[in-house]
Amino acid sequence: MRLTWLLATTLGLVGPLGCAGGGGGTSSPAYPADTSTIAAGQQLENSPRWYDDAIIYHVWVKSFSDGIYNDGIGDLPGLQGRLEYLQSLGVNTLWLSPIFECTYKGTNMHGYDTTDYYAINNRFGRKSDLKDLIDATHARGMRIIFDFVPNHTSASHPWMDDPLKRNYYVWQSTLPSGWGFPWGGGTSSDVWKAYEGAFYYAAFSGDADLNYYNPEVRSTMQAVASYWLDRGFDGMRVDAVRYICETGPGKAADTADTHTRLQEFRAVLDGYLAPGNLHPRPGGDAGTYSGKMMVAEAWTNDAAGVAPYYGNGANEFHLCLDFSAPWAVYNAINGADATRLTSLWEYERDNYPAGFRSATFDSNHDNVISRPGTQYAASRPRIILAEALNLLSPGTPIIYYGNEVGMTGASGNDLNLRGTMDWAAVTAQAAQPDSILSWVKYLNRARAAYPALRGGYATLATDLGPSKVLAYIRSAGAERVVVVANLTSTVQTAVLTDLTANGVTAGATVDAILGDTKSNNSLTGSQYTVSALPPYGVRVLYVAGGGFKGNLHGDIQ
Repeated sequence: MRLTWLLATTLGLVGPLGCAGGGGGTSSPAYPADTSTIAAGQQLENSPRWYDDAIIYHVWVKSFSDGIYNDGIGDLPGLQGRLEYLQSLGVNTLWLSPIFECTYKGTNMHGYDTTDYYAINNRFGRKSDLKDLIDATHARGMRIIFDFVPNHTSASHPWMDDPLKRNYYVWQSTLPSGWGFPWGGGTSSDVWKAYEGAFYYAAFSGDADLNYYNPEVRSTMQAVASYWLDRGFDGMRVDAVRYICETGPGKAADTADTHTRLQEFRAVLDGYLAPGNLHPRPGGDAGTYSGKMMVAEAWTNDAAGVAPYYGNGANEFHLCLDFSAPWAVYNAINGADATRLTSLWEYERDNYPAGFRSATFDSNHDNVISRPGTQYAASRPRIILAEALNLLSPGTPIIYYGNEVGMTGASGNDLNLRGTMDWAAVTAQAAQPDSILSWVKYLNRARAAYPALRGGYATLATDLGPSKVLAYIRSAGAERVVVVANLTSTVQTAVLTDLTANGVTAGATVDAILGDTKSNNSLTGSQYTVSALPPYGVRVLYVAGGGFKGNLHGDIQ
């Protein structure tokens, strides 16, 4: 059914709904309201499919670095002050958690309850601080994307109090029957909230779903995206994309109309590549086109359910977050069996559109999986291996802040996953060549230095040794790099046999980008033996292409 829209002339504000975590606001200091404006910002020169080469760092702004108010809350100037650290880590793209004005300002302030899409959350600073951050990021050759929440607003958004914008939301005059959460479970009363004698649809904790059957909503939200992209953002992570349009009970997720609306957002981004749409880049030159990217939060553990969000490969999302990946990595390491991981790679390769790109991640701000520091019981070698499989697998990898130093946080309460960044651990681990931090740097440097590690698919290298060693080939042009991972707690030896069938010359020289060849520096015919691979160790071996750049570090100690 098509939902109906109930107009009213007298409205009252709904209270601060839709906020996980409870708690109150901050009593001090006084946070100034930001009434400033900023002009269009610098754009980086377009590079075709720049996101293929991205290593994304997901920043939970509130918890990262306090720069201006000395209130223990991270903010935009604090983040800007950490750009040197982030660049030294080897990441080249920042993803900011929601930064726009919101209702809830308590302990678990998350920002997905937007009250003003054009205002910066006053705990984080002002628009001028954001402009400074964008420009400083671009000056380092790095990119930056924002978290866009187009599905719903806070129920305290002024639109709820504006009779002329009543139709911005989804209304019923009486409580509908047969509804539940669009991802399963729940009842009608969980997703329809009473308000001024009617009911508005609210799948997310009381936040009010926007009505995308209203053309004014569509144009308004497209204008929001354009406004921030104009000001220099290189793209956006789009929240809750499966739920944009709902048509009835059991028809509130993955609808055809949802894909139509998302393709309209893609058209906004593609417009930045249109002839004549030139934007300034650092230094003031306005002679370049600006490529933009959007990544989908299509949260499902079913890889088949993600495929439609790539559209035809060119008309919907550039990237989709791969919610199957962190659990597949965990199963490989915890169960010493990579079948789930390799099956995922093969399914995506065979069923997603040509040229697709997954966005893999180690953990995130939601209850997807615990941080690696908790998931792998603070085992340094296992955490490093998990990061290696994230950073060296097919796709565009995302590092969630703090995971590079093994921060802990158990899934089940999202506040556990949003703890204060451990800068003391950064300082300590920077001086330790085999720390988690140092290994993440090595892995990022390897990925940046070798196109094969940023390339398309992974081809499994048949292992005639123990099945608990995962070996796969990454390729780009003539370059071939082999990643070998020991999924067990004991030293392993493995024989790789499929190398010459995948572009490697018989007898080819083998050089270690990461790890140690143990003096075995060439193939024996078509085979190569990986010997004395340490427990949970990883080796990255250069086997073809003529562009070896030296060893970054030996085997993990």
